[in-house]
Amino acid sequence: MIFEQVSDYEFSETGQVEELVVTEGRIQALVLGFKKVWQRPPTQQELDGLIERFIREEILYREALAMGLDRDDPVVRRRLQQKIEFLSEDLVGLEEPDDDTLQAFLNDNAETYREQSRFSFRQVYINTSQRGQDAESDAIELLAKLRSQESDANNAGDYLMLKHQFTNETEREIQRSLGRQFLQALRETPVGSWQGLVASGFGLHLVNISERIDGKIPGLDAVRDAVFRDWSFEMRKEANKTFYETLRKKYKIIMKSEI
Repeated sequence: MIFEQVSDYEFSETGQVEELVVTEGRIQALVLGFKKVWQRPPTQQELDGLIERFIREEILYREALAMGLDRDDPVVRRRLQQKIEFLSEDLVGLEEPDDDTLQAFLNDNAETYREQSRFSFRQVYINTSQRGQDAESDAIELLAKLRSQESDANNAGDYLMLKHQFTNETEREIQRSLGRQFLQALRETPVGSWQGLVASGFGLHLVNISERIDGKIPGLDAVRDAVFRDWSFEMRKEANKTFYETLRKKYKIIMKSEI
């Protein structure tokens, strides 16, 4: 078999012998990794195989570095970037935040933790595809009849494979059923009477909201775990940013044209 020269590296059988030390700690790590997967310690034969596999991996890794195979490889570069970012996060010793710190974070990010508003309403559907140019005028005429109780909401409008009555539905559930545009209009629609025209991806709707319960910002005790998790993430992200900015000061960046 003929090996092509890779970079400036040459295969040689007469080069300097390099030590590869397999420590007791490394062997124990191999054993623990095996136990985690197989729920039992390895046999001697299996352990010998684990050690030999580690030696093979280490030799090939060192030779790959010597050949420069780590250079100009976007996958390797990205992985090394991630590892140093993880290292910087590990170096950050976050102190346990007190309640004042978490409450301040909750106040600054209140909308993230706000409970969803809930709506109870009825809807009557107007099919714009079927009615064409008459859809809007038909909807306005039907709205007047519903307000004057000349028309029964149960039998009014066009067929839509959705329920007419929504009870105590969350914003997420309404958006999933009728879309973001409909939900936004519902938030701004007065309560207690038939209103329209409310648009959705299906067409037009007339709606009568019987109850709207606006979402509240919960107390810290109710969302403590989530606030702590998010606060920790933000603190680590900020520490990572500071770590990078410190490293960047060590480098003089030169933009050089290839032309």
